[in-house]
Amino acid sequence: MTRKSTPIIKILAIHVLGLGALTTFPAHATLITNNLTVNGQASATTVTNIFGPASDSAYVTDSSYADDTDGSSSYANAWGNQYGTYRASASGEGVFNSFGQFHRTVNLSNNNGYDTDYSLNFFIYNGGMSAESNGVSGTGWGSYDLSIKMNGTDTLFSSMAKIHSDGTLQISGTQLDGATQNGNYYYWNGTDVTLSLGTLADGESLSIDFDLVTTAFGNFAFSNSSNCENGYGTYGGTAQTLVASGYGGYGGCTGSAYAGLGDPGDFAENGKQNPPVSITSMRSNSVPLPGTLALLGLGFAALGFSRKTFKR
Repeated sequence: MTRKSTPIIKILAIHVLGLGALTTFPAHATLITNNLTVNGQASATTVTNIFGPASDSAYVTDSSYADDTDGSSSYANAWGNQYGTYRASASGEGVFNSFGQFHRTVNLSNNNGYDTDYSLNFFIYNGGMSAESNGVSGTGWGSYDLSIKMNGTDTLFSSMAKIHSDGTLQISGTQLDGATQNGNYYYWNGTDVTLSLGTLADGESLSIDFDLVTTAFGNFAFSNSSNCENGYGTYGGTAQTLVASGYGGYGGCTGSAYAGLGDPGDFAENGKQNPPVSITSMRSNSVPLPGTLALLGLGFAALGFSRKTFKR
């Protein structure tokens, strides 16, 4: 089996986004093109650094970091590849505003020569968010916003959550598997989703837009107290650092926030053996036009009459 690194692939039964996994291509098939884009921003008080938009059909990644003399800092990154793995995260402490965005656009054309039913299968990775004042005044929050749209307008899937430093949680859309709030922390497990894309007649096409944005915002004071709390937490049953320690580089401790969703490993050209995003298809079971079944019945009746005549 030959693996080809190309943004255009043709597969009949299973169409894996960006993965040219067949050594031969049929004359009639489904044509899929894949485009990946990342962009984001890291702002700390008066300093702002922007990355992207950067696009590619196979693999794209970028990030940005900012810090200021008052001790504030922020970081954002986003990446994704043709195999379906992706991630976006944002964090900061002090006075900050950061976001990371990953966007995948898939264009699909039915060239099979017959009506075809399509389904989208994808995996939403585990992740988590937190927002902590760490004992100082001010507010902040961390959030993610994920959506999948068809043809730019039809929303097939959406999920959003925002955790505030006072412990308030806002959610909308589909709640991800295992989603749990623990004080100022909110985390979830991986979620498998299958969505029907409907039926495309031969020659018809559609587009799918997968968009993920993670955001961290904070406007916290600084304290020189030695009794500062910290901003560490866990999610998904595995201990991981969700936010910065809450200690500003120059101003003592301060508040912090974090949001991240996606595969923490940055896979490039090799991707994964089991792509977490795929499109499956099957030939549509067309309903015969009025009179078709009757004509078929007459045909079989005539065939039976012919056989009886022959036996005589």
